[in-house]
Amino acid sequence: MYSRFFISVNQCSSVSKKVFHSCPSVSKKFLLVASIVLVSILSGALQAHAWWDDKWQYRRKIVFDTTPAGADIKANLDDSAVLIRLHAGNFNFAAAKEDGSDVRFMSGDDKLPLKFQKEVYDPANEMALFWVRVPRIMAASKQDSSWIYYGNKSAPQAQQDQGGVYDVNQVLIYHLDEEEGKPKDDTAYGNQPSESASEMGIPAVIGAGLTLNGSGDRIVIPRSPSLNFSTGFTFSAWVRISQPQNNARLLSWEDQNQGIVVGIDQTKVFARATTAGQKIETGKTADLPIGSWHHLAVTAEPSKRIVIYLDGAEIDSVNLPGALPEPASDLCIGASLKEGGFFSGDLDEIELSKTARSADWLRAAFKGQGPDNLLASVMEEEGNSGGGQSLTVHLMGVVARTITLDGWIVIGTLVFLGALCWIVFLTKSLSIRQLLRSNTSFLDQLKESPAFDTLYNSEDDQFPRSSLYRIYNAGFDELKLARSKMNKENNGISKSMLSLIRSALDKSMMYESRRLGAGLMVLTLGISGGPFLGLLGTVWGVMNTFAGMAEAGEANLMAIAPGVASALACTLFGLLVAIPALFTYSFLTHRIKDLNADMFQFADEFVIKLEGEE
Repeated sequence: MYSRFFISVNQCSSVSKKVFHSCPSVSKKFLLVASIVLVSILSGALQAHAWWDDKWQYRRKIVFDTTPAGADIKANLDDSAVLIRLHAGNFNFAAAKEDGSDVRFMSGDDKLPLKFQKEVYDPANEMALFWVRVPRIMAASKQDSSWIYYGNKSAPQAQQDQGGVYDVNQVLIYHLDEEEGKPKDDTAYGNQPSESASEMGIPAVIGAGLTLNGSGDRIVIPRSPSLNFSTGFTFSAWVRISQPQNNARLLSWEDQNQGIVVGIDQTKVFARATTAGQKIETGKTADLPIGSWHHLAVTAEPSKRIVIYLDGAEIDSVNLPGALPEPASDLCIGASLKEGGFFSGDLDEIELSKTARSADWLRAAFKGQGPDNLLASVMEEEGNSGGGQSLTVHLMGVVARTITLDGWIVIGTLVFLGALCWIVFLTKSLSIRQLLRSNTSFLDQLKESPAFDTLYNSEDDQFPRSSLYRIYNAGFDELKLARSKMNKENNGISKSMLSLIRSALDKSMMYESRRLGAGLMVLTLGISGGPFLGLLGTVWGVMNTFAGMAEAGEANLMAIAPGVASALACTLFGLLVAIPALFTYSFLTHRIKDLNADMFQFADEFVIKLEGEE
């Protein structure tokens, strides 16, 4: 199927060169480049439309929104684990298998299966949580997407690569979806706790979480080679406190001489790094509201800064002049192994990375993991009926969604002009058909008449649309007028009278020719004006695209393609107006030429008949 498509593309490129041969050289070069870009867009859209596997009956598009209206991400995200929330409003649980084992995730081009992890799948309550590794999400864009497939009752259990969902810097993730026992690390490093005292299974931001009671509850994580934070450190979790804390520890990694601490004193969050007897600590200015869930993150990078983020926004920091400490002890969550510092509150989605995550990465985590999930939106369901939705309809829908206001103005003008062209063509075609029929009827009766002037001034409705009949009457009207002026009887026709009659016939034929050609100017406007109006919309749209790129300060295909597709849609509509107008104009002018020839022949025969009476 793809080979046939690209053969057609090559043929279209050849035709396009001929179509624009008459344009100025600059326009030809611009349109040729634009055509190549449009071919690339269409080929990419074709690949994106292809149904991954016909055994799966349904799919939905997942759109990633990093614009200010969405997650507001200003830097590209690479290999991110994105939370996909499914519920009754965006997923048909009845169409999938009861355990969700037929759910699959594919890249936006429908080629690459995406690694994913199923945290929760509860069809009874119509709720599911999946973590999907997305290779790349562009900043300030809504063009990146992926697909979720479902609806295959015979599908085998998906081979989930839970460790492969997260990048190599993610050294620990506790989703805390266990109802009892110890939390489980879902990264490939397997940093399982050696000790866990907490209440599991409480309702939290992402499924379930845990509660630490402030007196003895804690999670201890044995030291391992993967927990090496010499190059950077990030701790993040969703936190809810119900009361002020007494110098409590969210994370503690300390021995006698060095350590890293993330804590809460009353309602103030702080972070501290101790190395070689030197203590670096942020100010206690970051206030954690009581009674509500908040995303808290702390990053540290050697010789740079320790930064505290609350709900994706930086709220405090301190310079870190040297290296990060490397304690020899175990890590502890919810307490300190040295001096108590027990935490009282709820936690969800505890994560540790051996790198300092960027502000955009943490904002994406907050916006994507929160209840509203402003990062990933699941779109309407598409059914697979014999290979999916019509390709043409799909592509037109993609292009229509990208057309800007100025493009719609140009397209609206072209649609109006095209509608006028079709009205003229249909009206003229019907009129010519009726005229031919009436002319034929008139000539048939004229041949059967006993005398040439028998049909003169016959009933008006006998040949209402015959041009020949009107010419016939015009000739006899002039003959009658000439005889009355010259006081001659009906027994002869002089040469001067024939000249007058010939002049009257020519005048009548001129009026008939004008009547036949009326409205053809609209078709010429469509032929000549359509492509240039389309070109205007194209230049305007591409100009806006490059202006947007200049403002954003970054160029990428996913950002450029929609704007160029919108611009070239104007050229497409210009050609859709011009090409039919060209064909219909050629058809009508050929028919009108034949009718004019018939009128000239009839006028000659009319004069010859009268000369015979001279």
